[in-house]
Amino acid sequence: MKRIYITLPFFIFSGLAGLTTSCQKDFLDRKPLNLVSEETVWNDPALIKMSVNEFYTFMSTGFTNTYLPSAITDDLQLIGTEEGKITAYTSGDFLSSSFPERNLWKDTYAQIRKINYFIQRAESAAVLSEDDRKVLLGQARFFRAYLYFQLFSNFKEVPLLLKAQPIEEAEEKPHKVSHTEGITFIASELEKSASELPSTYAKEELGRITKEAALAFLSRVLIWDASALNNPDNDPAQWQKAAAVAQRVISSKAFDLQKQYQNAFLTKNVLTRPEVILESRYNGIKGERLHAFDKNNSSVGYGGKGINCPTQDIVDAYEMANGKAIDESGSGYDVTNPYVNRDPRFYLSIVHNDAQFKDRKTQIYTGGLDMPRNNPTPTGYYIRKFIDEKFDYNKDASIGSSTNWVIMRYAEVLLNYAEAQNEVSGPSVEIFDAINTVRKRANMPAIDNNLSQEQLRAKIRNERRVELAFEDNIRYQDLRRWKSATTVLNKSVNGVTITKGSNGSFTYAPKVSGARVFKDKNYWMPIPLTELGINTNLNPQNTGW
Repeated sequence: MKRIYITLPFFIFSGLAGLTTSCQKDFLDRKPLNLVSEETVWNDPALIKMSVNEFYTFMSTGFTNTYLPSAITDDLQLIGTEEGKITAYTSGDFLSSSFPERNLWKDTYAQIRKINYFIQRAESAAVLSEDDRKVLLGQARFFRAYLYFQLFSNFKEVPLLLKAQPIEEAEEKPHKVSHTEGITFIASELEKSASELPSTYAKEELGRITKEAALAFLSRVLIWDASALNNPDNDPAQWQKAAAVAQRVISSKAFDLQKQYQNAFLTKNVLTRPEVILESRYNGIKGERLHAFDKNNSSVGYGGKGINCPTQDIVDAYEMANGKAIDESGSGYDVTNPYVNRDPRFYLSIVHNDAQFKDRKTQIYTGGLDMPRNNPTPTGYYIRKFIDEKFDYNKDASIGSSTNWVIMRYAEVLLNYAEAQNEVSGPSVEIFDAINTVRKRANMPAIDNNLSQEQLRAKIRNERRVELAFEDNIRYQDLRRWKSATTVLNKSVNGVTITKGSNGSFTYAPKVSGARVFKDKNYWMPIPLTELGINTNLNPQNTGW
């Protein structure tokens, strides 16, 4: 199974799902682990292997906060009581003391230091076999590359530290390296990781990073590097590298799309050719791994809070079932009945007025059960994606949700390939095949194969938006790398006011639901001022800050 399971935060106690070997059981019978010395760990292959588990907790999860990462884009708007949590993003004030990512630099380097130390020790640990050493180092290199991508993709230029500094070197003040040098290192590290990792593991090790998972993530890194923000001259060689890596993942046949769209988010333990490549895993057990997404995002009428609300902007991005955009001639779109005959993914991702949800039809009209006076949905919609409608969060408040947070899945790899190859060669059979594979699973018709390169580019970008809606931080990163954020995220986001007539019919009136500010300086985060004060070699500050 080529996916990540993130487990308990304390790394020695934590174990990846499925890791139930006898050596673990023997180990857990020993004295408290916080009393085990460092040298004891590095003289015990089982303990060394288990120490890698901490690195899996370094992967992000959108269920940590009440707001999803997409809330800072034009796809979601938060209810009033929650909006203040991301005001620094929506106002463009990244230097605010309330900026959600204010600790990203410090926390990420702390994690990198742990990995650097592990790599340094693992490379020379005599108790490890060469096969075990390779697999352990491959995992560690993957996570170091993953973390450095967070730094370079957010701060542009940062120090590249590849060893754990001893105490006597703690006063050293490293210089930044260029974004190009950073991405080059990340790409080479992921390639090396892939060369060290197996494609499969023994049953008791299922859940660890595989060769193909490393390459899949590399496709995300390279498509970032090839895009307008980092490739202003549109060098086709950059796009070719991204397309080639995505094609390697496709050709490996390690992954596949699940039969049903929602299964990628609600069905677990797909061991053979899974769709989910990287994920943060939850079991919903009290005191262990659980989250409150279902309750936080169902409407008050269902006992929820309705925090993350899809905008009219993303609703309008979903095509009609015939494959035409709602404003396209012959689409059949009816403004008086706007939710009929839409892309099936719309119904699986967004709850609209009068939609069946759980045990009744929703009432998202003025005065309806799902439009409370206090903190109603500001957009006229609620989110459905990631919610398990069979889970009753009202039954026991101590039991949380267990759906997994998807970081990356195979559909993204297919769309990465389509986008990159279109930039290299323009429309081709292979590109249409990749896109139509995604659309076919959703029961959407194939796209017109007579599109120009520019038309196909727009089609691919919209396909990414609806197929990958609300997942990871994909929408925000896409808008940044395309350099379209200053247009798309520098205006209001929209919703709808719905009124129910005496005859039971509904009328729909557009409304502004929120505002976004995104200036040129917001393409990159500022280096934290505290870090600049400690290390003057981090100057100059990023442009505009």
